[in-house]
Amino acid sequence: MEECMRDCMRKLALWYTRTFKPIMTHEELEPIMATLGFVGRPPKPAANGVVWKEYVYTSACGRRNGSGGGLSCSGLSAAVNEAEEEQQPMPKPRLPYQRIDGLHIYTYHAFIDAVNFYLQKRDISDLFHIRGMPLHPKYDRNKKFRRMDEDESVFVHREGTLDPGTLNFYRNIVDADNKNSNTANGHKNSYNYDSSIIIRNKGSNLLIGNIVPLKDIIV
Repeated sequence: MEECMRDCMRKLALWYTRTFKPIMTHEELEPIMATLGFVGRPPKPAANGVVWKEYVYTSACGRRNGSGGGLSCSGLSAAVNEAEEEQQPMPKPRLPYQRIDGLHIYTYHAFIDAVNFYLQKRDISDLFHIRGMPLHPKYDRNKKFRRMDEDESVFVHREGTLDPGTLNFYRNIVDADNKNSNTANGHKNSYNYDSSIIIRNKGSNLLIGNIVPLKDIIV
C-alpha cells in the first residue's frame, strides 16, 4: 500500500529552460549561476540540521545591462539603498545541499525571487521553471516527504527543506492576495519588483510566481 502511494506521489524540480533539463544538484546548478554573475558559498547547516548552499551576486556593474537583463551599477545601488531604507536584508538565493529536487514550491519561489532581484528579468521562466516528476526509486526511497498543501495534492516535498521564514513570507502573500483578489490584478513583494504575474492554481490557495500553476505542471 505504501509503495502504491509513493508511486502516485510527484515531486517538483528546478529546470534550466535553455536546455530543458532538470537541475538535480548544486554541482549542476553552480556553473549556471556563475554565468549569471553568482558565486556559490560553502554549504552551511541550519538550526534543524539541514545543510543549505547560498549564492552571492558579484557581477560587475553594467555587465548585464540592456537586453541581457540585470541591474546596472546605479540600478543595483538603488535597490540596495531601497532595501536598507526599508530595513530589509538583501535577498540571498539559496537551496538545500546537496540535492535540490523534491523541495517545497515556496523554497523554489524564494530562490527564483532572490535571483531575479538582481537579474531583473521580465520573464524569469526563460531561465528557470518548475516541473513535476515521479519520486526516484533509489534517491527518494529513504527520504521523508510531506504533502505540498492540505488539499489532496499529489505533490510532496522533502521534510525539513522549508524554513519558517520562507513559509511565513509566502503565506502572508497568499493571505494578502486572497483579501485583495477582487480589487487588484497583482501585488508588490517586499523587494519591490513586480510580482503581478503570480498565477493561482484553481481549487487551491497555493500561489506560484514566475513559474507555472500546479495544474499545468507536466509529470
